[in-house]
Amino acid sequence: MTSEAPGKWQVSHAELSSRVLADTRRPTKHGQGQLLLPLILFVIVLLLLILDIADDLTVGVSQMHIVVESLLSVAAAIGAVYFYCLLRALREENKEIRQSLSRARSEAMHWREREREVLSNLRSSIGTQLRDWGLSPKQMEIAFLLLNGSRLKEIAELKGSTFKSVKQQAHIIYRKAGLESRSELSAFFLGGLIDPFQP
Repeated sequence: MTSEAPGKWQVSHAELSSRVLADTRRPTKHGQGQLLLPLILFVIVLLLLILDIADDLTVGVSQMHIVVESLLSVAAAIGAVYFYCLLRALREENKEIRQSLSRARSEAMHWREREREVLSNLRSSIGTQLRDWGLSPKQMEIAFLLLNGSRLKEIAELKGSTFKSVKQQAHIIYRKAGLESRSELSAFFLGGLIDPFQP
């Protein structure tokens, strides 16, 4: 190898290192794929420098040239270790995020199961009370729709009845329950759910 060849290698490695550093000014905000590329480039630069130094030692180039390439090798090694640590930290962070999401999904599923159970028990309790008031099956259906927030017009359309008939049935429901209005009916069954004095 001639003395010009090592100089070309040195310029090539320096340019490659500078490009890698320019492309990774904010590495912590890049994805794993973008961190992996500079890591690979630094490893390649390091290997090329090691091979070049080994070749230079066989041909007897100047000591200063070997020192410069050795320093570049150290810089490349530091860069490789730096990006490896970033990549590993990012993978650990992603792993923790996946575990957190998995726990959140599990808790959400558990909550939905409990919610279905509570609602089922609540519907059963409401049905029992409506029967105790002496409501007919048709009146119980209207009562559930009233508790659900449906308007009288919507109930009439749903049941295929007239607005006047549904309004009369609603008044009968209130009278049998000893209540005056839809709001009192809702408060009777649901008031305890939003009691501000209950923990």
